[in-house]
Amino acid sequence: MVYATPMTTTTAAKFIGQVWSDGCLEAVEFASLLQKRVVRDYEGDIKKAGNTVHIPRLSNLPTQTKAAATDITFTAITEGEQVLTVSTHEYAAFQLESIVQVQSNYDLMSKYQKKIGYALARGREVNLASLVSGFSQTVGTLGVELTADDFNSAWSLLAQAGLLEQSPDPGDEFTIAVSAQAYAAMLKVDSFINQDYNPANGGAAISRAKVGDIFGAPVYMSNLLAAPSAGQHRCLMFHKSHMALAVQHEVPVKSMYMIQALSDAVVGHNIYGFMELSYPPETPGGGAAVDNRGVQLATV
Repeated sequence: MVYATPMTTTTAAKFIGQVWSDGCLEAVEFASLLQKRVVRDYEGDIKKAGNTVHIPRLSNLPTQTKAAATDITFTAITEGEQVLTVSTHEYAAFQLESIVQVQSNYDLMSKYQKKIGYALARGREVNLASLVSGFSQTVGTLGVELTADDFNSAWSLLAQAGLLEQSPDPGDEFTIAVSAQAYAAMLKVDSFINQDYNPANGGAAISRAKVGDIFGAPVYMSNLLAAPSAGQHRCLMFHKSHMALAVQHEVPVKSMYMIQALSDAVVGHNIYGFMELSYPPETPGGGAAVDNRGVQLATV
């Protein structure tokens, strides 16, 4: 039997329309963590004017033995300072031609304006994460999963810095920030997920992929930590006083119509400074400042 040749999607291609979705696939926006967990006290000193905050150090006084019938000797310590320089000026901007706004199915102006805020916050977060490579205290090895002993060593370093003498439970002023890979590795460590070790977690480690507090410090996952190479991350355990961020000026998003280009120009920018803080040693009489309130966790 001979069949007639039917029309196909090829022969009828001119009659088949194309449809654009009302939605679009937006890039993920990673959460900012570090900038919410560090010292922000110096912002008030720099809000109105200036580009430098001088932070003096204050050392402990020594004791001396008093000899009979002799005058005492007064201690005079030449103190140092740490300087927070507000010099990082970052912006995010785009320019949108009028013809695009007229012909596009999407409100691109609104969508990209929202992306400016994320871009600026991400810049601050990445810069804070870059400080970790300069920490003087490190446990673990880049590319190798952390063990319970590694966290114990980090806790011990912070205890030796005198940050845990009032209570061995660090509390909310401490932060453990780890990469997604390191967090996944922690879900395999029995002492982190077993309810016998962490009853406050309610046995949610596996069912909810939740790691409870470790040695009293809350654990957070961040996808914006420094990654020297593939499979490596510089994670950290720190007290909030170990790093400082001062945002001097963060303007609302500004826009201007450019007649010569028949387009809208949009920009957002901020000015800030960030640094790792060092403190006088406990040793009476002062000495070289130490950065012992944070520990780099070198891992995956």
